[in-house]
Amino acid sequence: MAGRIVLFGATGYTGRLTAERLVAAGERPVLAGRDPGRLRALADEVSPGLETVKADVLRANSVFGLVEPGDVLVTTVGPFAKHGEPALRAAIAAGATYIDSTGEPAFIRRVFEEFHHPGRASGAALLTAMGYDYVPGALAGALALDAAGEDAVRVDVGYYVVGSGRPSPGTLESLAGAMLDPAFAFRDGRIVTERGAARVRSFRVAGRPRPAASIGSAEHFGLPPAYPRLREVNAYLGWFGPLTRGVQAMSLATTGAQRLPGARRVMQATTERVARLVPTRDHGSRSQARSWIAAEAYDAAGGRLAEVHLEGVDAYDFTAGFLAWAARRAQATGVDGTGALGPVGAFGPAALEQGCAEAGIARTGS
Repeated sequence: MAGRIVLFGATGYTGRLTAERLVAAGERPVLAGRDPGRLRALADEVSPGLETVKADVLRANSVFGLVEPGDVLVTTVGPFAKHGEPALRAAIAAGATYIDSTGEPAFIRRVFEEFHHPGRASGAALLTAMGYDYVPGALAGALALDAAGEDAVRVDVGYYVVGSGRPSPGTLESLAGAMLDPAFAFRDGRIVTERGAARVRSFRVAGRPRPAASIGSAEHFGLPPAYPRLREVNAYLGWFGPLTRGVQAMSLATTGAQRLPGARRVMQATTERVARLVPTRDHGSRSQARSWIAAEAYDAAGGRLAEVHLEGVDAYDFTAGFLAWAARRAQATGVDGTGALGPVGAFGPAALEQGCAEAGIARTGS
């Protein structure tokens, strides 16, 4: 018998959207979180009779109690650097399928480097960063590499937002921590540490070149196993427009300042306070912004061999839709492999393209 889909963090912004998507697809997820009253209210609203379970990351045993062998655990509880580990360990202990919505590079790196082998040993499949960060880039990169052929040894991916929209409170809190963490890249066939925004380049997006700054992402871990010929993977964030060079300068200054004793703690607190002043979205709001993802594949001499563009819905709508699709597919047919997996390895390019399209992002002209 197929296991359950357990949604941890169901009452948060992304969790609620994901619950709605699962119910709309005919699923009966178990809704989990720390506030029983809010869970019951959500269940009554989206589908009366859904099972609810109290679980709190500050009480790890309650999170471990959520998951049984064969379950699919979907977690949106962030910031993942602070709160993500209990759900991850619970899925490993149960040999379950784990799916999260993180976009935090440091947590993604931990999943692949620290938890891959424990996951394989227990038979757990660990699917981290299964939302807008960073599934569409993995798909775009795979499509570009497939189009380029065997000569392609490098792929660059860029993420953009066309239009304007507000972030969720959880995204801002995660971003506040991620801005201070070291980033990474895939160079010469291996993961290397580097500061965020170490490099800036432009992609042609919606008819004109737009700058973007380098970031650590899941593509650095997920694409090389699927394409062993790869020697270099680069990911860029193009959200900052003309401020991109300023972000790069700020990253350099922040990296230097953190060498001072106690500076990291002060900067973290300051960044979080500033983030609280930024207007955020609530469940009743919807963004008119559109997502745009570009990918380019290159040969060893730096010649561009192929280019792919994806375009579609707001990042939060995509994340909820894809989490729901991934959970349903994992429950119905399983995933390809155990341990830490990227979306291309877990589902294959064809199914992944279908899942992204169902969640609202698909190929477009450049």
